[in-house]
Amino acid sequence: MKKTLSVFSILVLSLSAINAQSLSDLLNSSKSTYKISGTIINAKESDTLVLGYYRTTLTSSGTFAKDTAVIQNNKVIFSDKDSLSEGMYFIFDKATTSKIIPLIIDKQKLKFECDMNDIENTLKFINSPINTTASNYQKFLQSKSKLRKEIEENNEGDDSTESINKKNAEIASEVNKYINRIILENSDNFFGMFLKTLQQPIIPDSIQDSSKKSANFYKSHYWYNFNLQDERILNTSHFYDVLNTYFEKWTHKHPDSIISSINTITELTKSNKEMFKFMVEFSFYKYDNDWKKIMGMDKILVHMADNYIQQNLCEWIDSTRKSIILERAEKISPNLIGRKASDFLDPLGRPFMKDTLGIFHTLQEINADYTVLVFFGPTCGHCKKEIPKIKHDIDSLVSVGYDIKTFAVATEFDKKEWKKFINNQKTGDWLNVADIRHDNEGNPVASSDWRDKYDIYSTPVIYLLDKDKKIIAKRITHTQIVEIISRLEGN
Repeated sequence: MKKTLSVFSILVLSLSAINAQSLSDLLNSSKSTYKISGTIINAKESDTLVLGYYRTTLTSSGTFAKDTAVIQNNKVIFSDKDSLSEGMYFIFDKATTSKIIPLIIDKQKLKFECDMNDIENTLKFINSPINTTASNYQKFLQSKSKLRKEIEENNEGDDSTESINKKNAEIASEVNKYINRIILENSDNFFGMFLKTLQQPIIPDSIQDSSKKSANFYKSHYWYNFNLQDERILNTSHFYDVLNTYFEKWTHKHPDSIISSINTITELTKSNKEMFKFMVEFSFYKYDNDWKKIMGMDKILVHMADNYIQQNLCEWIDSTRKSIILERAEKISPNLIGRKASDFLDPLGRPFMKDTLGIFHTLQEINADYTVLVFFGPTCGHCKKEIPKIKHDIDSLVSVGYDIKTFAVATEFDKKEWKKFINNQKTGDWLNVADIRHDNEGNPVASSDWRDKYDIYSTPVIYLLDKDKKIIAKRITHTQIVEIISRLEGN
């Protein structure tokens, strides 16, 4: 079926509509029961046909089965009590997954006839102007395609290229005029809407020589031919690809650019609940793995939480999911890339991190071009393997002149183990601090929520800060320390 549907995705570029609605159509459209009747000459008796439809999902432009019917005496009828959503449909043979018949559903009653041996040239619709226009449109495109092929095959000689280009340009002009006329005549229906979305933004001649200006123009006009408040666009074969391309090709892989694109599509759909919901969910789904795995992309999650969930714009999201999103956003919000690192101060603004001698220290007292902020557990087996690597790479940078200081935070509460770790790992030249306190019953307590602010749920964790203590990178490896600083220094 997949191969056949890919062929159909080309055929469905031929869809159309009507300009007026008869009394009979109005009566039919008011009924909930749909009925699609077909007369199919040379059909195989008792074969099962499937009525399918296109629907844009969060992952693709999917194809789904709606109904089945058996051919009897060259007749087939699809009927049910449900109503069909307006959009792109198709009929295919269940046994062979072939013999595609493209349909546009704009009303609940539809009749057609064709010869199974030559659907392309015999398909005819009864009292369905939208499908008749679609069929004529497809035949027109096919005839022009055939003409182009004949021109290329029949032109020979030194001037063949120039001649072919001239004739093809004439055909292209004719096709464009035809398409524009069809769009204009069907501006108030599904076909006109769909066909218009296939048109590309036309870049002005004045900026075509500038790739940057052309790209900016194209993106800013990307949705010019789309009415994103029309949810029928979800019932087409191409919308997912158009939407996904907007993010994959025309949006930089940077959180600020992605956030801007998300805001653009949600703003264009805000007056249609179904479209707005789809765009928000698409954004959540598309970048779900990115903000978990790619450094800095968690800014997208925080933006979605702050500007959509917190603003009560997503009433369809249940309370459990909301809580998960908001809790995660709250944890990562303080340590987004570019934000100033939270210093280690209690609710009254007093420092609480002490070194092994009991002296208080803060991040702000460090004067260096770069600060490596390391969180480790003195009894953590993984830390014992990684800390030597971290120290080696930092020392290698310092040895060639880079101004780097290390602020190492122990996350456990055993002072003896902490001192032992420092001695064994030879990190005495680091500024080693810990928040080691106990209540009256001897239970360890923290002086603030610094673990949440730095999202410390495992160790070791490395943050890289600039001279102003703004976060350059987070949750990085020892090799990335070298890579990032070398890149920033132009090496």
